[in-house]
Amino acid sequence: MMTMDVSSNYKKLSRSLDKLGKKQLPFAFSKTLNDTMFAVRKHVVEKTYPRSFDVRDPKFFTASMVVDKSNHRTAAGLSVTLRDKLGRGNLQLHATGGTKTGRAGRLAIPSRYTKERRGTRGVRKPLRPREVVQKPKGFFAERFSGGSKAAIFQRYGRGAKKLRLLYTVQRSAKIRKRFRFYEDAQRITKQVSQKLFKKNFAHAVKTARR
Repeated sequence: MMTMDVSSNYKKLSRSLDKLGKKQLPFAFSKTLNDTMFAVRKHVVEKTYPRSFDVRDPKFFTASMVVDKSNHRTAAGLSVTLRDKLGRGNLQLHATGGTKTGRAGRLAIPSRYTKERRGTRGVRKPLRPREVVQKPKGFFAERFSGGSKAAIFQRYGRGAKKLRLLYTVQRSAKIRKRFRFYEDAQRITKQVSQKLFKKNFAHAVKTARR
């Protein structure tokens, strides 16, 4: 979801340094990138995410957010990425706002009943749309209660005479921007990166082999 690259900063700063400073600069930049991104991750996990959503499973977002660390020994060593490993929950769309479109023009939107039964990996398998409609008690209806939306229902109770709504089905859905990931990430980066670089560069020069 976010990548930091300081290649251009590295070139500019290296011109003004002595031989020792130039030698230690990649290490200082790389460590600063990692320290900064882990500070961003800590903030969005502990504060941004809980403020944006009704969190039922605190472990979900913690497991989703992983840092691909910078390594000063590699060609791509001056970049670091914080990304959504699990790819669930439409986190990117919630961070920017936009339209979610379903496969083959159909998007199943969970009902309150279905949402309340989500597990750590999203909707549990027995309640997923494809699983439901393949079972005798589940079915797809083009319209319901005189409405225009299609839906997925499940029969239940004695004699399976009762119906519960599991999903409404439509072509797409608007997702409003509610997850201030980028705003908070940029703010934390500005707050900590300069101080971290000064500390890391001073340490790199101090501990360098001469």
